[in-house]
Amino acid sequence: MRQTPRLTGPETVGVTALSFAASTIIAAYLFDRAGVRLAPLAVLAVALSASAVLWLALRPRTDWRRRDDLLGFTAVVLTSWAWLLWRSRPWYLPLGGGPDITHHLLLVDYIERHWHLVHDPAVEPYLGEMVHYTPGVHILTTMVGAWLRSDGLHALHGTVSALVALKLGFVYLIALRLIPDRMPRLPLATASAVLVLLAHAYVLDSFMHDSFLAQAVSESFAIVMWWTLVVWDETPWASILAVFALAGTAAFLTWPVWIGPPGVALGLTLLLRREPSLRARAAHGLVAALPIALVAVLYIMGRTGWLQMTTTEGAVLPPLVDKYGRWFLASAGVGLLIAPFLPRTRATLFLLAGILLQAAALYLLARAHGNTSPYLAFKTFYLAPYPLAVLAVLPAAALWRAARIPATLAAARLVAWMLCAFVSYKVLRPILTSPRETPAISEPLFLASRWARDHVPTGCVAYMVADDDTSYWLHLAMLRNRRMSSRTGDNNTYNLGETIVRWYEPGGLPYAIADLPALNRDVREDLNVLAQFDTAAVVKRKGPSACADANLPPPP
Repeated sequence: MRQTPRLTGPETVGVTALSFAASTIIAAYLFDRAGVRLAPLAVLAVALSASAVLWLALRPRTDWRRRDDLLGFTAVVLTSWAWLLWRSRPWYLPLGGGPDITHHLLLVDYIERHWHLVHDPAVEPYLGEMVHYTPGVHILTTMVGAWLRSDGLHALHGTVSALVALKLGFVYLIALRLIPDRMPRLPLATASAVLVLLAHAYVLDSFMHDSFLAQAVSESFAIVMWWTLVVWDETPWASILAVFALAGTAAFLTWPVWIGPPGVALGLTLLLRREPSLRARAAHGLVAALPIALVAVLYIMGRTGWLQMTTTEGAVLPPLVDKYGRWFLASAGVGLLIAPFLPRTRATLFLLAGILLQAAALYLLARAHGNTSPYLAFKTFYLAPYPLAVLAVLPAAALWRAARIPATLAAARLVAWMLCAFVSYKVLRPILTSPRETPAISEPLFLASRWARDHVPTGCVAYMVADDDTSYWLHLAMLRNRRMSSRTGDNNTYNLGETIVRWYEPGGLPYAIADLPALNRDVREDLNVLAQFDTAAVVKRKGPSACADANLPPPP
């Protein structure tokens, strides 16, 4: 007798929440492709409708009896999201630095001003490679900002953090699927979601420090693709692979690199499962892959510049044992050895195989183009902590099963939760007690630069701030100067010491945005303050000045 596919309550809740984000990205992209203005309320209506349809489709197959599972999922997601928001207090703005955050905000600002994606080649001198960049995270944060009557900058960190929190929640759900019944499933699954954070350099720092925002959001969709394969492999049904297609399409439109490993896992899972029939599996594969392929072809058409990004170079953290944790890798290695003998683990093993295959292919591609740094090959390993964390709890489950300890025994459950608490303490303590870095973006400087944009020539503003990344953000994302210009390409434009020297030389720029605490008393007293916003101010030179860019045309 064929088993009826079942989902748990938290799985239905989680996939519905992720589907809202995915539907927002896909609907907005298709609206734009059809030449329709990206009206936030229209996109919201489509995303809500799509999520409601998915909820109604999955609800009859959902078992709501395991309330503890739902409480655990809610605790993982809400606790993670609350901490990520708390970390960004008091302004709840993006925490990352480097040029990437500015480049992402350039595209967010463009969408907010025009309510369509980039189609005009004249925009490239202002946006650079972001003209070709997949716009998923930018669409999503722009829409959230509009729905909250704010803007994409202020919505960015909260939106990305919510999806990262949901990603950890899905690690918990996948672990619940893989841990056999009659085991202490909740504490082990919770420990799995916590163990991911041992590799916080890849999981958290990727977007909180390095500003890999699109990558972090696309990972969330990739994890959902992995979850659908775990569910399908247990009980094949085509409808769950429609969720794979939805998440995969959103992943492609956000950061296409994460399509590869789940795609490999999909192919291997369909190929190596004996049931249903080959014809049925081919039909299921079509449901999963065809929508992704169609949107991919639609996006790539006319975007040959995008394909060049596959061989790009850049600074990225390579896969290092110390960044994962030796005992984490050891436990995951044991789990990898025993996983083939456990049920429901096949899709997880295939995902790891996909990660290794894609990394190898991208490494060879980078070497063929003479790149000194296999940038995207190293980036592929940022996905590895998630399946490794699930595998890492399997040895504990196997030992529990070998000892034949009843999971219903109260003392046994207490011991399991105590072990989970100990693991959580060891993993989370360094993260929670780590000092906060000063973010490149602040609310006072945002207000000051917005005032300057409306009241003074934007090409005539210097930057008296301590962080070069802050100057870069002010110059491009806030004042909307050209990326392709001699001034933008001059690193001295962003250096505080060089800016102060030029400020006292005759004929320098007439205006500056100043972070007052970063300046010594003599410099502060020599400024003519035009407008002040807490610790930031727009100031004017007291002596003679000159500005060759006083009459620049407005950005397109």
